[in-house]
Order: sequence, then structure tokens, then C-alpha cells
Amino acid sequence: MLTFLLIFHIAMGTIGIISGFCVIAIKKGSALHKRIGRVFFITMFFMGLSGCLVAWVKHIPLSMLNGGLVCYLVLSAFMAMRRNTAALIKLSKGLFVFGLLLVTGYSSYFYFALGASSTLNGGFGPSAFAVFGLITVYALGEDLCYLLSNRVSKRFMLIRHLWRMLFPLFMASAAVFLGQAKHFPDLLVKNGVLIIPVAFVLLCLFYWVGKTWIQKRTSGALS
Repeated sequence: MLTFLLIFHIAMGTIGIISGFCVIAIKKGSALHKRIGRVFFITMFFMGLSGCLVAWVKHIPLSMLNGGLVCYLVLSAFMAMRRNTAALIKLSKGLFVFGLLLVTGYSSYFYFALGASSTLNGGFGPSAFAVFGLITVYALGEDLCYLLSNRVSKRFMLIRHLWRMLFPLFMASAAVFLGQAKHFPDLLVKNGVLIIPVAFVLLCLFYWVGKTWIQKRTSGALS
């Protein structure tokens, strides 16, 4: 079962990363962008879910929580570009509760890691749990604004969509190119080539979020 989950996880991650880079390159808002974006969403969701299960079996708490974080981010990013309906609001509330559970998990392992060896936490220290926990708290803050507001701007929803799609791609790229560097040729590792795709995704995240933020405020709101 674990072998199947690993193969499935690797397959979903590979397709997710490839489709993610394609989405970055394709004209935003085009029909092709939307189609490949759906592929990215589906594969990243199942990558996160399978990664969560694999990490649970192998007792790696940070990877387990991060798998849940990927699912939470891509699902909420996909929903951010949909018109509000009663079902969508209900699902958003459910995701908010799930996000709270993630924060609880990050916080618990953070405090545990403060007084324990990193080997007991899958090799990760408290700072790793703190970083991803704070990112989740920020995402929950956005969700709270969305749930408590009768009308939210299109720019707010677009930024919410952008960073929640690109950050999981950054996480997946870092996990593959940096976390699994030992499986790549030594020449690529020594020359620092493997950091290029990871840095590229991060730069794209800041570029698109920044560009959207400074653009003239769009008229109207999603309702």
C-alpha cells in the first residue's frame, strides 16, 4: 500500500509541477490557461493528499501537515475564482475549520520540537513548523475577511487565487529539486542549477501578486 501511495504521490507531483510551470507561461485568463490550471489543481490536490498519507505512515509530522496545507491552499484558490453560492460558502467554512486544525497541528509540534531532538520530528526543528504555521494563519486571516464580508473586491480574490496556487508549486518544486537533490546529477547540484526553478516560482509569486496589487482597483465586486 505504501509503495502504491509513493508512486501515486510522485506521479501527481510530477504532473503538478509540469502543469504549474505551463500555467505560468500561458496567457492568463485564456481557455488553455484554465484547462491546464484545472489539471494543476487536481494533481496538486491529490499530491498533497497522498503525501499526507505517506508522511503519516512514515511518521514525518511536518510533511503530513504540509500535505494538508497544499490541499487547503489549492482548493481554496480554485474556489476563489468561482461565484459565491450557498454550497461554496459552506465549503469555505469547512476549509476554515480545517485550516484551524492545521494551525493547531503546527503549533503543537512547534512546542514539542522546542524540547525534543529533531529526529523525533522527522528531522525538522521548531522553525519549520513556525514558518508554515504562520503562513497558514495568514491564509486563515484572508478567509475570515472573505467570510465576514458581504462583498469583496475582485483584486482581493485574484491575489488570494494567485498566491495560493503558486505557493504550493513553490513547496513542490523545493521538495523535488532541493529536498531530493541527491537523485540529480552531481554537476547540477554543485553548480546550483537546481535552485533556479525554485527561485523562479518564488519570483513569479511576488511578481504576479505585486502586479495585481498595484494595478488600478477594479470596479465592482464578486458577490
